[in-house]
Amino acid sequence: MKNIRLYTIGLLSLLTLAACSPANSGQQAKTTSSSRKPIKQSSTKKSSSKNSSSKHKSASSESSSSDDFSDRFSMDPDDGASLQYVPGAASIPEIEKLKNLHPTTGFVLKTQDGQEVGGPKARSSYDDVVAAFGQPMDSTDSANPGNGVNVWVTDNGDIMAFFRNNVLTNITFRLKGGDANHQSTASISKSDSAKSALERLGKPYAIMRSENGTSYLYKDSNGDESSFSTQGNKIFSVMSAEETKRLQGITGMNKNQ
Repeated sequence: MKNIRLYTIGLLSLLTLAACSPANSGQQAKTTSSSRKPIKQSSTKKSSSKNSSSKHKSASSESSSSDDFSDRFSMDPDDGASLQYVPGAASIPEIEKLKNLHPTTGFVLKTQDGQEVGGPKARSSYDDVVAAFGQPMDSTDSANPGNGVNVWVTDNGDIMAFFRNNVLTNITFRLKGGDANHQSTASISKSDSAKSALERLGKPYAIMRSENGTSYLYKDSNGDESSFSTQGNKIFSVMSAEETKRLQGITGMNKNQ
């Protein structure tokens, strides 16, 4: 149990970053399907035409940012397509196994007319993960490992998976040798493809898969973490080392813990 606690402290902040990213913020996302109606939102009347006028510029800017986001991200589950571009992926069998898994929160949003957004969803069970990686080295609940956190140690790195009611919700693969690259995401932007970004940055320190996105994490020579997140082959979020440290400070989880 001591081993899993130390490992969890080291990677729990990474999962926190993913949970705080747009990939897991359904209320910010807009569906790109023309057949779907917008998710119902509450509305209020503006107190005066003066207030409306003064906020127009800001609202226009937010709308532009939202449109850019919706072009890159939907509520549909991520298929992990970008994993094929991880340098050396062909010689790392864990990556292909990771691609074939389907993490899910189990939650489905509905539009005004009752249509499901991003559902129905494929899901991987605890048994599916055991079939891929074997029995875990440790678990937070050895009596019911399908309802907690489990750790695997493989030839190419360590794996930590979160489960709820025997369903995989998040999984992180910390690659051997990835942190030796001393890279950061400062050289890429959302205009890059996942393929070009991975070619430029090299093997990541860790890969995280959640329902709607795959994230790649890097460490620079100071040990500071940065990341970018993808859906398919599109990058929808880039987080700098400064942003990561700020978020880790807010959550109380930093690299020194």
